[in-house]
Formats: sequence, structure tokens, C-alpha cells
Amino acid sequence: MEAELVSLLSDIAIGVAAVVVAVVGVFGLCTWRKELTGKAKFNGARNVMLLAFKLKADFEWATNPMTSSGEFIDRPHGEKESPDESRVLDEWHARQRRLQPLVEDLQKLQTAGWEAEILLGEDSGKSVSEAIGIFRRNYAQLATAIESYFEETYREASRTSENIDRGWLKGLKKIIYSAPSGDLLKQIDKATAQLASTLKAYVK
Repeated sequence: MEAELVSLLSDIAIGVAAVVVAVVGVFGLCTWRKELTGKAKFNGARNVMLLAFKLKADFEWATNPMTSSGEFIDRPHGEKESPDESRVLDEWHARQRRLQPLVEDLQKLQTAGWEAEILLGEDSGKSVSEAIGIFRRNYAQLATAIESYFEETYREASRTSENIDRGWLKGLKKIIYSAPSGDLLKQIDKATAQLASTLKAYVK
């Protein structure tokens, strides 16, 4: 009888221990999953913010009005280029080179943004997507302005253009050489601020 009681108590103790181990295991798993998810959100949000700040700097550099000779020293020169043609082609070359970091960083930001949309939920993901859209639209506007402006001014320099719309050219030039208070850089500031506001809760 005593042996049976001891055996019963032993079985109960083993059962209780198994339940405790199971509960602790589930709690530990949930805690680990929560920590892992939090770390993934932190890393994703930080990556998006770093790329956004880098893009902001890229836009500021791309629209900076000052150009150095080192930016077009590698441009092949034609034998019959006039001084006016060379001046336009040099500046065109420099401005196109400044677009390259924008292209690369915008692609990185888009990829990071897709990851953030998955990790951060619908509301935050939508805000991230909207901000990246602002970056993309302003890049497209800047790249188109550069192509159109220098194509037209080169035709003018080579005496092959007629009836130039000066108002249109002035508008393109204003985009290419945007002042910090200009619309393009204001839009970039807006996109960066929107991302910072959305993601600050995840990078604390």
C-alpha cells in the first residue's frame, strides 16, 4: 500500500514537472519570437531611415548649382565641338553622373521599403510606401528635366534649334538647380520627415 502511494505521488510529481516544463517552454518560445520580431522591425526600420537620409543627401548634391571640372574630365570630346557645345556637354555629363547614386540608393530603398511594409503592418507600411513614392516621382522629374534641358540647350549651342520656349527652359533649369527652398527639395524633406515620423517607434 505504501509502495503504491509512493508510486502514485511519483507519477503526479513527474506529471506536474512535465506541465511546468511545457509552460516554461511555451513562454520562452513566445518571448523569443517577440524579441526576434522586434529585432527584425528595428533593423528594417533603421535600414529604411538610413537610406532615406542618404537619398536626401543625394538629391541635395544632384541639384547643387556648383560643378567642378573633375566631374566631366573623363567625357570624350568631339574634334569639331565649339566652345558653347563643349560647355553644354560638360555640364550635361556632370549632371547625369550625379544621378547615379540616386538610382542606386533609390533601388535599395525600394527593396528595404517592401520588407518594411511586410514587417510593420498595414498603416505603417502604407506610410512608408507613400514616402518612397515621393522620392521616386521627384527622381523621375529631375532625370527628365536634365535630359530635356540639355538636349534643347545643346541644339541651341549647335545652332540647330528654332523657336525655343524660354519659359519652359527656365522651368526645367529651376528643377535641375533646385534651391533648398525650392519645391523639389521641399518634397524630399517631406518624404524624409514622413518616414522618420512613421519609423521612430521602431528604432527606439
